[in-house]
Amino acid sequence: MRPPALEKAGFYPTATSVVDLLKTYFKPAPEGSGRLLDPCAGEGIAAAILATALNCQSWGAELSPVRAALAAERMDRLFNAPWSSCHLTNESITLLFLNPPYSHDRLGDQKRLELEFLKSTTPKLVRGGVLVYIVPHALLRDLDVASHLAGYYEQITVYRYPETEFNQVIVLAVKRQKFKVPSAEEVRQVQAWADVEPPLLEALPEPKYELLPASDKGASGQPVRFTRLDWQPEEIVDATQKRGVMASKEWLDLINPSRALGEFKQPVMPLKKGHVAMLMASGMMGTLRLNDENGQPMLVKGRVVKVTEKVEEKTGKDGKTSVEVFRDRFVSTVATLRQSGIEIIDQVEPLSKFMHRYGDQIGAHILSTYRPLYNFDPTETENKIVDTLARQRKPLPGQDKAGILPVQRHVAIAAARSLRTHRVANIMGEQGVGKTTIGAATLELMDAYPAIVLCPPHLVPKWMREIEETVPGAKAMELRRIGRNADDPGDVNDVRRFLELCAEGKLGTKPVAVLAHTSAKYGAGWEPSAVRKWFVDEEDHHPFKALACPACGAPIQIDQPGGITIAATSLDELGDKRRFCNASVPGYELDESGHLARDEQGHRVWGKRVCGAPLFQFTGRRWAIAEYIAKHARVKFKLLISDEVHELAAKATDRGIAFHQLVTSTRYTLTLTGTFFGGRSTSIFWLLHRLNAGVRRDFAFNDEKRWARLYGVLEMTRKSKRANDDDEEDGFTGNRRYQNQAKEQPGISPAIVNRLLDTTVFLSLKDLGLSLPHYAEEVVTLSMTNEQGGQYRKMDKKLRDLALNNRRYLSSWLQWTLARPNSAFRDEVVEVDEVDRQGEFIRKKQLMELPAVVDGETLPKESWLVDFCRSERQQGRKVLIYLRQTGTRDIQDHILKILREGGVRAEVLHSGVNPRKREEWIAKLVFGLDALVVNPMLVQTGLDLIAFSSVVFLEIQYSLYVLWQSLRRVWRLGQTKPVKAVFSVYNDAMEARALALIGAKMKAAQLLYGDNVGGAIVPEEDGDILMKLAREALESADLPDLQSLFADEVVVSNSPMGCPTAPSAPLPVPDLPKMVSWADWMTQKGVAGNRPAANRSRSKQATLNQTSLF
Repeated sequence: MRPPALEKAGFYPTATSVVDLLKTYFKPAPEGSGRLLDPCAGEGIAAAILATALNCQSWGAELSPVRAALAAERMDRLFNAPWSSCHLTNESITLLFLNPPYSHDRLGDQKRLELEFLKSTTPKLVRGGVLVYIVPHALLRDLDVASHLAGYYEQITVYRYPETEFNQVIVLAVKRQKFKVPSAEEVRQVQAWADVEPPLLEALPEPKYELLPASDKGASGQPVRFTRLDWQPEEIVDATQKRGVMASKEWLDLINPSRALGEFKQPVMPLKKGHVAMLMASGMMGTLRLNDENGQPMLVKGRVVKVTEKVEEKTGKDGKTSVEVFRDRFVSTVATLRQSGIEIIDQVEPLSKFMHRYGDQIGAHILSTYRPLYNFDPTETENKIVDTLARQRKPLPGQDKAGILPVQRHVAIAAARSLRTHRVANIMGEQGVGKTTIGAATLELMDAYPAIVLCPPHLVPKWMREIEETVPGAKAMELRRIGRNADDPGDVNDVRRFLELCAEGKLGTKPVAVLAHTSAKYGAGWEPSAVRKWFVDEEDHHPFKALACPACGAPIQIDQPGGITIAATSLDELGDKRRFCNASVPGYELDESGHLARDEQGHRVWGKRVCGAPLFQFTGRRWAIAEYIAKHARVKFKLLISDEVHELAAKATDRGIAFHQLVTSTRYTLTLTGTFFGGRSTSIFWLLHRLNAGVRRDFAFNDEKRWARLYGVLEMTRKSKRANDDDEEDGFTGNRRYQNQAKEQPGISPAIVNRLLDTTVFLSLKDLGLSLPHYAEEVVTLSMTNEQGGQYRKMDKKLRDLALNNRRYLSSWLQWTLARPNSAFRDEVVEVDEVDRQGEFIRKKQLMELPAVVDGETLPKESWLVDFCRSERQQGRKVLIYLRQTGTRDIQDHILKILREGGVRAEVLHSGVNPRKREEWIAKLVFGLDALVVNPMLVQTGLDLIAFSSVVFLEIQYSLYVLWQSLRRVWRLGQTKPVKAVFSVYNDAMEARALALIGAKMKAAQLLYGDNVGGAIVPEEDGDILMKLAREALESADLPDLQSLFADEVVVSNSPMGCPTAPSAPLPVPDLPKMVSWADWMTQKGVAGNRPAANRSRSKQATLNQTSLF
């Protein structure tokens, strides 16, 4: 290296004019997805310009500290170190920008540095990646350089570096998919370029090279890592201070637990009293200065802390093993400081009184300090727009004229303002408030056309109808698919066709695309494949229809929570993953490796083998519509309306990913749901992370554990085993300790409401101002017949003993104890899996026979149901009957037979009815019906079932979402009759315990609605329903004190809406002495011992009034 070059450390930067020319040679990578490496970054100017223009991250290294400091400000990642001291995963970058020093390695083997840099960086480039190599022209004559270029690269072009005193060239090339040993002729061809004058580098009208997106996985699937290997001591100290454990999120959370709670921001609308109480109790509002009843000053401060308590401790039979269970609990307190002293409020009743007395002052403080984004102050323009909406509809009961309701107007305006401010708005509305209408009104207020609606498949027709009925001049079109099915003559692209029709004006000035969840996520050219067949139940010879394997014809089994399996009855049940048939079929047996098994003589063994046929089929070339929009129609749609968004809340399901792609591809996002929260804090984490900029700022996408530590309830199981005397391990303490990973339980901190208030509107039916009919929930307790009860207890004991000895039998025990009381009309056989000592399945073992307990007679619950339906018919009321056993253990047709024999006009809605046609199917039959039998999962979303006014849960549903939504199909806008929901259970059966637990699980979800100040203090109940059910039943635990869970102000709101509903008088039902309210039922059970003393004097009111479960 010449002395001037040594003085500059070989630094000769690429001219910016040359960089500008180079930009025209490349087609940019998809937005933000490329990755550029410059191992000789200099001041980082060239790398920064190219990275910005080509949508790339810029990584590099620079030896000079001065230049490295400048480059670090311009590039995404840069190390002040020689390239040889850096480690980068192979095949991790898509653009290699290489302008190395022009010299020999003076400290090494005297090889050219240009070659050394080329050889060391080529492995870092992905196959198909692009090389920019700026070197002396004569270097191409070097045999090693020519051989390397010819073997690793293709599409090589050489250009003369413009306006330079050095004889430089710019080599552009694409890395081969596989290394090719170059021939002598190919090497000579590269060398020959050193002897000819290459063309001058000039701007191109069209790009010549396409940049690929970079992956987060490098060669062999390794995670991409770019690190430095030669840290100096002072650099390690500096890096530790900046990025060490004391700068980690975990450490900062530990020393300041509330740091990630965020600050209370401007709410969208005025807060409900429950939200005010939650904010105050969590300390988010700081210290309030109020005046007490005597006009004296008073300070109020709330806080919420998490404490960990030991809730269980067991010792093993060997006396050496112990198990301890620790569980989090939130403790909320509100402290008041007066001249007379300090008062601590940590109970619901005192808090309710406090809020009643000082609510006006607190509300005035909030309005003055945190003025809502919308305070019922519409502008003249907003009023004019909403005045034109829904004028063609019939007025609702209680409505003077057609149009959207006043509260729907306010919510739509508030949502529109939130969209303009935050680009996101959420409407958490109770079922029946008209979220579809509000969504359409918000769209018109935003004038965000074209828009796209994402909804469940069966709601597509409803959305198309509602949009065109609500918004004058709007035109809706469904997007079904992109690609080509096997029988298509050509490609189909509904997105492109929609956008073309918009451009041509054929969809008017207000076009809206409607997209089903399934169409948004489908891709890869496959879809579930099955045939529908009739089967006969082996136990009771009862026919049922289900999906079957196309190859062997066996029913397709689907695993359910709790270890229960059912036969699939619809393609939606097959889910997002490709499945294979696991039924046993006759054939040559296979060994553990999947090869043909052989006997001792080497012959193939005929017997049973797994079918293994694919339960999917390739349908040609297909795109997931959400993925297509993200790549080819970004920002073409201005507004995304996502209905039933709780179905898209998962971290990495196809639906969740499709939702994420659409959110990032549209300017605004409006979400609609009736059930935002599913019990655990993480049930809304990824949803909020995709929607809320504040959550993304404070939490990484994989920070769900940190989120749960902050907002959720964790349960940790710690196991310890005392070592043997001769055991050398842990000889000092005598103990070896093992700690299991903590798991999250239902429960939530009141502080989580702060993450929602700035973008979310909470709406309940009572807010609409319409006079809705009464709503009541009641429990019918029935006694099993002697034979039925005796058989149940015998079966229960036998299965319970099995489960106590081996937890693998828990699912069988739960399945049979929950199902048998309602299927005791038929013969059944209890079978369990027989396993060897290693726990491997051997065969099915018959445990006990269960003969039918009736012969031509009806079970007590069936007799009650017939009488109830007759009684309702006399009052002009139709009954909706929900059943859980509708798969292989189907009892629907039996219930239908009992009803018809009892003179009740009834029908069954089977899963075979197309989801899009279920509403139409019901409408055709409803006028001639007294009762409809259905699985609640078939009608949980989108259907208006206001023709029915009574709901009977003949069997209990354990999904929080399904139960909640199916209840609200009946009690909603348009309902004109009093509504009641009746839960029928057998005394002393597992289903009675399950009903109690599902009520307890609702409490955490109720906190977010804001109708109840108890939400600020109510403690959590733990447990997955089925697993907690098993644990409590195994331990013979008493039922929880539902009197304290459901009575009065503990969890019941003061409004007749929302969840839970308020006390309301039970509807008169003649000749049904078994029907009682929740309060009466639990009083009879004798489990009200923990009820607060203040409530004991209200037994008379509890007897007269209905205490609601939800």
